[in-house]
Amino acid sequence: MIRRIALVSALVLAAAPLGAQAYIYPALQPSRIADREYNFALIDGNGGGSGLVFQWREGLGNPKLQFTLDAGFSDPGQNADTRLLIGGGLAYQLTDATSEMPFDIVLAGGLGLTTGNDITTVRLPFGAVFGHRFPLDGTVAITPFVHPRLSWDRISTNGASASDTNLNVDIGANFEFKPQMAVRVAAALGDDDAVAVSFAWSPKGLRK
Repeated sequence: MIRRIALVSALVLAAAPLGAQAYIYPALQPSRIADREYNFALIDGNGGGSGLVFQWREGLGNPKLQFTLDAGFSDPGQNADTRLLIGGGLAYQLTDATSEMPFDIVLAGGLGLTTGNDITTVRLPFGAVFGHRFPLDGTVAITPFVHPRLSWDRISTNGASASDTNLNVDIGANFEFKPQMAVRVAAALGDDDAVAVSFAWSPKGLRK
């Protein structure tokens, strides 16, 4: 019993860094939902190592509602096992930018799971994305965005578990260089730090 209490105490003290090692990376969710999008990202987290993530975003019939699926892996380094990442979520277009209110706003939440190196982490994030699309030349446009979010994280190892709540803010931009193609960059700042760069493709005829 004493040994179990000590293990749980150690998990509580280590919850924030373990959360980073688990799968902290920017959500890469722009301030407009997509009818369909395939996003391929390189991620690098402070303490979590680097990895690859594939994101599939799909509209659900309602023009304001979108489903998201994440899948990938990260390599923490230091002889630790590769961590597998999988998650899903929903996004809702709360507002579209107007002359009176210049921000597109998306509400986004989800459920994520990572496992590896005898550590399993479950994360429940929820937040909002604020941004504005600026057309440049022809089909070129840039959309800066900010994505504050809270996440409840539960970390389990060797039969013991601990929970923590983390606050992070993504700051990024979506660069559209063709009607169906964009490069997206973002940094997650807060309890867990990470950066990501991605290539997003929206099939022709489905892009908003």
